[in-house]
Amino acid sequence: MARLSAVPGDLSRLTTLVDSGDLEETRDIISRAYSPYQLECLGDAREFSAWYAEGGFPGVTLSDLRYGSPRLNAETLIRPQPLGTYLLMCEVTHGWVTVSSPGREECHVGAGGTYVLDAHRPFQVRWSPGARMFTVRLAREDVERAAADALGLEEPVPARFALGGAVSPRAARTWAGISGAVRREILGEGIAGDNPLVAAQLTRTTAALLVGTQRLIVPNGADIRRTGVVGHAAVRRAMALVEERADEPHTLADLAAAARVSPRALQEAFRQHLDTTPLGYLREVRLRRAHQDLLAAGRDGSATVSDIAYRWGFSNLGRFAAYYRERYGQPPSKTLSG
Repeated sequence: MARLSAVPGDLSRLTTLVDSGDLEETRDIISRAYSPYQLECLGDAREFSAWYAEGGFPGVTLSDLRYGSPRLNAETLIRPQPLGTYLLMCEVTHGWVTVSSPGREECHVGAGGTYVLDAHRPFQVRWSPGARMFTVRLAREDVERAAADALGLEEPVPARFALGGAVSPRAARTWAGISGAVRREILGEGIAGDNPLVAAQLTRTTAALLVGTQRLIVPNGADIRRTGVVGHAAVRRAMALVEERADEPHTLADLAAAARVSPRALQEAFRQHLDTTPLGYLREVRLRRAHQDLLAAGRDGSATVSDIAYRWGFSNLGRFAAYYRERYGQPPSKTLSG
């Protein structure tokens, strides 16, 4: 995963809208900034606090949001209504959050991780004490036009995204690049705020890269033309098997059989569309699931590193630790201990 770089620019360029320990005040202000939402302090209400600031240029809004304090114990739970007219690309910089869409999916996202909240469905986010994130807000219509371009369609299409981060490590690095450019424009000396042409171009580029790097849920019957979104039917079939049964043993031959192509053809398709191999993708999914379990076990003590490694098919603990450190920048024991 491409980790977020140090935030460029001056945070004082953002306008602070909330700096409060009052639940009602925070709920009212952020409901106006985003969408109406429920806000709960999971613990001693005296430990609740919130800080929210934003800034931007026409087409893109950058927000910086924190709930609670890492020195205290209270977590925060938010339940917004569907966003409706815009999408949020969320980049966790401190702590962790657990994001869920009722009845559908859940993911745990630690520092350096990303996820997309689309405009169409309700969700809830549980914040660790002191968790903090940047969000990049884009208009729904801009993202839907970018999705149509990616699908080779004339009319905008509903842009819905699965949780779980970018489609590949290379895609994550690409998103980190445009995210850094947006932050530099807003927090630094950029001209997008004063130049409508620059603002429009940067907005279009950001929307296109959101669609091209994140897990777009493809409308039925659409034929994807661009490599940022997986368009090869065999790749999609292999990915579906991996996502549904990542804890089961799979060989290249197994994945190729599920994809209904030869092993060599599947390898070439993965290289072209995801810049990885089928077994590399399997390992990436397993590492992501292991990361989620380590975060959960760190909160409730339900498992050890070896339990989680074996659960997700890593029989060699040394290799698991090496893969994990490369992917997340720290040993699995560190994630488990919090």
